[in-house]
Parts: sequence; C-alpha cells; structure tokens
Amino acid sequence: MSGQGSPGVELSTTTVSSVAVQAGDSKIVIAVIKCGKWIQLQLAESQPNLLEIGSSQDETRKLLHDHELLLAKLKALEDQVWGLLQEADKTAEENKDQSQVYDAMANTLGEAWAALVSMLERRQELLRLTSEFFENALEFATKIDQAEDFLQNTQESESAEPLRSLLQLHEHHSKELLERSLALLNKSQQLTEFIEKFVCEGPNVNPELIQGAHSSCLKIDSLLELLQDRRRQLDKYLKQQRQELEQVLQICQWDQQENQVTCWFQKTIRDLQQQHLGSSLSDNEELIRKHKELMIKAKAFDVLGRVEAYLKLLKSEGLSLPVLAARHEELHREIKDCTAEALQKGRALISEVDSCSSRVTGIREMIGCIQSRVDHLTEQCSAHKEFALKKQQLIASVEGYLRKVEITIQKISPVLSNPIDVSSSLSESKKILSKYLELDIQTKETSHELEAAAKIMTEKSEFGPDEVASLSSQAKWLEEELKILGQSIGSRLRILQTHVAFLKSSEEVEEQSQSLREFYQTEMSWKEEDDAKAKYWCDSAEKQWQLFLKKTFFTQDLGLEFLNLIYMAQENEILNVKNEVHIMGNTMENQKVEKEELSCLRVAWQVKTIENKPVKQQWGAFKEQLKKVK
Repeated sequence: MSGQGSPGVELSTTTVSSVAVQAGDSKIVIAVIKCGKWIQLQLAESQPNLLEIGSSQDETRKLLHDHELLLAKLKALEDQVWGLLQEADKTAEENKDQSQVYDAMANTLGEAWAALVSMLERRQELLRLTSEFFENALEFATKIDQAEDFLQNTQESESAEPLRSLLQLHEHHSKELLERSLALLNKSQQLTEFIEKFVCEGPNVNPELIQGAHSSCLKIDSLLELLQDRRRQLDKYLKQQRQELEQVLQICQWDQQENQVTCWFQKTIRDLQQQHLGSSLSDNEELIRKHKELMIKAKAFDVLGRVEAYLKLLKSEGLSLPVLAARHEELHREIKDCTAEALQKGRALISEVDSCSSRVTGIREMIGCIQSRVDHLTEQCSAHKEFALKKQQLIASVEGYLRKVEITIQKISPVLSNPIDVSSSLSESKKILSKYLELDIQTKETSHELEAAAKIMTEKSEFGPDEVASLSSQAKWLEEELKILGQSIGSRLRILQTHVAFLKSSEEVEEQSQSLREFYQTEMSWKEEDDAKAKYWCDSAEKQWQLFLKKTFFTQDLGLEFLNLIYMAQENEILNVKNEVHIMGNTMENQKVEKEELSCLRVAWQVKTIENKPVKQQWGAFKEQLKKVK
C-alpha cells in the first residue's frame, strides 16, 4: 500500500514487525510495513519457492502436507487480523477528523490479508494438480513396464488360436498406452497453464517466482519427454512384432487349409476307388487318375510355404534393390510354375464332375485357397517390379538429358555451318560477338547435362550391361559432337574478340591522333610571364604523345594477332577472308602513316616552340638538349 503525504515530502517505509509461520519444511515470513500513516502486509520470504512442485509424487505429497498445515496455522491468525480491523473502526469513531485515514488503513489491511490467503490457497491447488500429474505419470510408466514385459516374454505359437489371443493382447496394450499417454499430456498442459497464470496474476512478480516457474515447467517437460520417448520406442517394437505375428497367423491358416484340402483329396480318392461314379469302369479309372494328379499338384502348398519362409529371410537380410529384385523375380516364377498346373487340372476336374456334387465344392475351396495364397505371395514379391520401374525412370532421366544435348547440337550446328561475317563496324562486330558468347554459354550448360547423365549411369546400379552400353555409346557420340562445336565456337570467339578489341583500340588511337594533331597545329605565343603555363601544356602534350605511341603499338599487335588467327582458321570459316585481310592490312598501314605524320608534326612543333622562346630560355632549352645528347 502506498502512503500519501504532503507534496514534496518523501515518506519513509519501515518494517514494523514480521510474523513467521512454519509447518514441517515449509515456512513463510509475513512483514508488517508502515509508510507514513499507512500499514500493509507483505510476503517477505517463502521456503520453498511458491512454485516449487517437487521431483516425484512422494516429494509433492510431502510439500502438500506441509503446506496444508502451514495454511491452517495462518488461518488461525485470522481472528487477530479482524481484531485489528475492529480496533481501527473503534479508533476511527473516536477520532472523527481522521476517520477516513483509519477506514483506508482497515480496508487496505483486509485486502492484503485476503490476497495473502488467496495466494497460498492457489499454491495448495498447484500442489494438488502436481500430485495428480505424478500419479498419471506413474500409471503411464507402469503401463509401459507391463507392455515391455509382454513384448519380451511373448512366445510365438504354431496354432491359430493362441496367435489370435496374442494379437488381441497387442491391441489391448496399444490402446491402454494411448489412453495413458493422452491423460498425461492433458494433465501436463493443465498444470503448465496453471503455473503461467499463477505468475501473471500474482501480486508480487519477482525473479525468484519466475525462476521457480521455469524450474517447475522444466521438470514437467523432462518427465513427459522421457516417458514419451519410451512409448515411441515401445510402439515401434510392438508394431514390428504384431506384423510378424500376423504373418505367422496367416501361415498357420494356410497350413490348416492345406491339411483340410489334403484330407479331402485322400477321402475322395478312397471313395472313388470304392464307388462307380462314371458310366463305365474306364470312366471311373480316368476320374481316379485325375484326382491323384490333382493331389500331387496340391503339393504346391509345400512350395508356397517354402517361398513364404524364404521371403521372410530375404526381408531380414537387408539386400540391395537389384539383388532383392533378382531373388523376387525367381520366386515369382516359382510361384507360378508350382501352382499353374494344379489350378488348371482343378478347373478341368470341376468341368467333368457333377456340379451338384459335394466333391466339387471341396475342389473349388482348394482352388480358392491356392489362388489366395498365390495372390498374397505375389504381392510380397514386388521388388523386381519396383526395380524395373526405377530402372525405367532412370533410363528416361538419362535419355532426357541426352535428348537436351542433342537438341542443343541440332540448334547450334546450322549457325556454325555458315562463315563468320566479320564486320568493319564496331557496333555490328559487338552484336556478332554477343551472339557467339551466348552460344558458348549454351554449349557449357549443355555439357553439364552430359555430366549429369554420366553420373547417373556411373552411380546407379540399376542399369544392365545392355542399357549401359547403349546409353554410353550415345553419350560418347554426343560428347564428341559437342566437343567439336565447342572448339569451333572457341575459335570464332577468339577471332571476334580480337577483332572487336582492334576496332575499339583503333577508335581510341584515332581520337588521340586527332587531339594531338590539333594541338601541334596550334601556334603558341611564348612569354616569360606565361612560362609555367606553357611548360604545363608542353608536358601534357608529351604525355599524350607517349600514350598515343603505346596505344598504337598495342593496336598493331591486335591487328597482327587477328591476321594470324585468320590464317589459322579453317577453310570457309570466315566470309570473304581475302577481303578482310586486305582491309586489316590497309587499316594497319594507315595507322603507321598517321603515326609518322604526327611524329613530324611533333618535331616541327618542338622546333617552333623553341624559336618562339626568349633567348635566355632558348639557351636553357639548348643546354637541356645537350644533356640529353650526352
């Protein structure tokens, strides 16, 4: 409660007294604080932290027991608090002029007491929720232990009824695990939300309270994650064992059906041997012979049983897909071979015997049993189909890459079949160069398609020798074609790049030449007062001349390189090659003539400049010239 006083007067806050309440290991200290004429209650200390929940059900129960005793002791002091409030009312009546102060003091003290009791009651509720959480966790852990014991002690049976009972127990354990898991998750969420609400709505949110909330939530999450990890592992093993039991049950059912069919065959043959079913003895003997053949073919059940066992063995070996596909393909053929004749003769026998006979019903059941088992085993022998599909997809992928390469070659080849039209215009030459740079990029990107195809053929084991030979041959041919295109594009690029560089450098030489020519043809009046300025222009002109010479020599080198590349180019690779050589030669010769003319102008300009200087400066220039000669 905050105090109120005169403006500008700072009221001091002092602890008038404190009350300690302890029960077992739980203890709280309540401070009575005075600020001016105002009095309030404050929870100064709490051991343990108000949000401490313990680490087990026993610890939580101990905390709850101690806290309930502490709360009972605290409520026993309630009469004293109300006595203080009555005393405040009495004092207010005696001091009418300060009645508002005493009324406010009484109200504040009552509110503080109610808030303190409410906070401790919420801690009591927190501990009750935590006790329920640990109880749910214990039930969940116990159920996990029971399911693990069941999983470890399960004994497979060779008869159908015990297997069905085991599968029912599997379903029962899985259902109870799920129920216990959901119950614990719901309780943990309820408990976490209660802690968060406790912190948000508390009257005094301090670092200790926040730390206590964090510690308690961490305990809840850690225990929950530990149990859920165990449940996930257990679910995995339960599912695996359930699948194995279902397979064994199916085999047992097939064995029962096989025994029933075999018994039926034996009984039918005995009946046929003792009765006359046909119109003559030869007819009956023929029927008996066919029944014996059918019984022999029914031994296909034995083969199917061996196939089933071998499939389980292959599944546990973790073979690669190509190897597993080969084994599955062999088993698939064996299934068809061992059952085809039996099914055929069974259907033929049905067509020859009276359809109303009970024996026909037995034959139909036998055929249906064999066909059902064949369908199931055929479905399990699917690795060769998966392998074939994957191989087909990989072949399609490689062929797709190779097709892209082939399309690019078909697109670029016509362009390279035409000679280069080397234009004398810089802008046109740049356009042609840009076109060939784009072709070069396409060629390099296309080579990546070939690399991708080669990588698939190298790394994947699904390809057979024939597929590898065919695709490798096609890839090799495309690689050679692409290499030829790349070499041709590279050769043309070097020619075009050199030609563009020559034209660009020639333009710069022309600009420098024109600038120097204008400078050398301009007369300069030399005065002593302009000596510094004139010297600057002379030095600048000399620097420009040196740059001009350097650029001219560089341009001449480019021209020679261009001519050399043209001579080395393949026949008919450049349009009007003789004309291009002639143009280049003339251009280079003109540049030489221009350089010589500029050199003469420079010498004449230097002589004229010296003549225009005063005698003293001429003598200085002459001495400088002598130094250069020495």
